Formats: sequence, C-alpha cells, structure tokens
Amino acid sequence: MDKERETFFGLRFEPRHDGESAHVLPVQNLVQALEGLQRTIYLVAMMKEGREVKTRARVTRDIEERFQLHCEIPEQGSYYQPTFIAERGQSLFSPDEAREVAQITRDLFGSITTGDESDFKRAVVDSAFRAPIIASLGKMFGSQGGHYRLSVEDQAGNVIADSVSATDALEQLRQARLTPGTHSIVTGYFNKVDFKERKLSLLIPDTGRSISCLYEEDIEAALLENARDLIQVVGTIELDEDGNPQRITDVQEVHPVNTDDIDLIELIPHYLKASQLNNLQIKVEMSEDKQTYFAKLDDLGIDHAAYTRADLIESLEAELDFLWKNVAQEDDDNLAPKARLLKAELRRLFKEISE
Repeated sequence: MDKERETFFGLRFEPRHDGESAHVLPVQNLVQALEGLQRTIYLVAMMKEGREVKTRARVTRDIEERFQLHCEIPEQGSYYQPTFIAERGQSLFSPDEAREVAQITRDLFGSITTGDESDFKRAVVDSAFRAPIIASLGKMFGSQGGHYRLSVEDQAGNVIADSVSATDALEQLRQARLTPGTHSIVTGYFNKVDFKERKLSLLIPDTGRSISCLYEEDIEAALLENARDLIQVVGTIELDEDGNPQRITDVQEVHPVNTDDIDLIELIPHYLKASQLNNLQIKVEMSEDKQTYFAKLDDLGIDHAAYTRADLIESLEAELDFLWKNVAQEDDDNLAPKARLLKAELRRLFKEISE
C-alpha cells in the first residue's frame, strides 16, 4: 500500500449549489474525470519513454497494461474518489517507473494550477505531447461545468489542481500554441477532405464559395469528429477585394460550432454558488452569416457577441463577476430602480461561498 500511496491521486467533487441534490454526483462527471486522468497518465508514460506521437496520439497496448489507474472505495463527505497507478507486471519494468510517471503528472497538475506556461513546458518536455495532454486535461476538468468543482489531491490531502483554475489555465495554454499576430477565424461547412494530401474544403455560408486549405496531422481527429458539420477554422485568412475569405493558410485549429444553450450556473465566479439548483439557460445563436456568436438572458440583462464560443463564455463570466461586484453588493441608495430589481434577482440566484 505504501507504493500505491506514491502513485496516488484523490479526486474530490464539491457541489457549487445548495439543495436536495447538492451531494449527488452525475456518473458522467466521474467517468469523464477518470478517463481524462487515465489518458493523461498514459501520455506522460509515453513521453517519459520517448515514444513517438502518431495520429491521434494513440496509446500503445503495453502502456495501457503497465500504467492502469485503479479506484479504491469512495469515501464519505463531498464525493471523494481515491485512485492510484497500479504496478502491474513488475517483472517487465522497474517499479520506480510508476512512481516517476506519477511525479511528472503531479508536476503537470502543479503547472496547470499556477498557469505558468514555462512550468508546463518543463513538465511536458516533448512539445509533441503538449496538445494531446491539454486535450485530455480539458476532458477531465472541463466536463465538470459550473455545477461541481473537481479538486485533485495528493496522498497528504493537499490540493494540487482544481477545475476552476485549471479550465482557465488550459485555455490560456491552448491559445499560446497559436502563432501570435497571424491567426484569424472563418466559419463554414466542412464538406470534403483529402486525407492523403491533408487538404480540406470549407463552404462559406454567406458567399456560397468553397475554399480549400492544408492542415496538420494533429487536427485530423477534430475533422473526423465533425464531418459535414459547421466548423470554425483558425489560421491565416486571406480576403478578396470585398472582404470575403478566399484562402486559408497555416491552419492551426479546427473546432465545431456549438450553439447549445449555456447553463447559467456554469458561468458563476469561483467565489459564488447557486442558492439552489436552477434551470436558467443563456440562449446562444449564430449570426445570419454564421461568423458571430450571440448570447442573451433577459432575466439579468445579458446580451453579448463574440467570434468564438470560448470568447463568448469568457465575456459572460466577466459580466457576471461585474454584476455581482457592482450591482449585487452595491447599496440600494446608489442604484436606479431597475438596477435594484437586478440586484434582488442576483441575490435570489446566488450567494458567496462563505455565506
């Protein structure tokens, strides 16, 4: 058991709302967290052994067998899932390897907590592994939404990462991978791909023009997942004389257009929680030319626009933070009648963690 302690990761899920279901954890949250952690461990093990990252960062069978994440019996209180890397097949490898992989993974979580890009690069020394590791951690932490905070603890109970800070840090690391000053965004329907030449064709809704571009191997998985869908391509966009996209070069990212409504509770600042589990949704739509996101919630006077869903969510989070600090906490005497109604609604929906 002492060896298992050295490869230990405790997953603690804490609800960010009050009410009868405050201590109930959806299965999907647990599954996504465990799958994200397991894949991160596999990738760290591959990196440590100097393995090559091939298409979609496929994990080899021997890595899967040697670095399996095992779960212990959940503990009482906030939902707590103890895990450890099992040392299977010790005759095939040194038992120190599992401990070394666990330590690198803890260093990786530490870099996510600080949000320091240089720390992240020191933990993930092979640059080829950085994108797939960011993706696996995004699955682990991003799946919690605003309803639950996921903390990762070491064997002593110290928090080494949590979903609130990790989500922001991972987005910053993802953006840092883009070439500064050269990237732009165009939205269109993905209607053709040539995997041999790594070339995709995009139909621009507003003009009806098809434009083609070459892509790197590491975004092929995203293309496969979003075939025939409306997608956004990040790269260098060349425009015609009318200002319409006519060519894309240096493609750096591809991700789907997502107009699902946003659960309000997923946007609240880290110092707030919902007074009760509510179903308030922020409606999300695309502009007529499909190039801009719009979000609206009349109950709180929210009306925002952005070119990407990530930017939209960031601006909505900032808006809620502003409303709480400048309206919900303001004296009634300093507020106009309409602002007082908004303050009452904010106070009805949310309260600070310490309250």
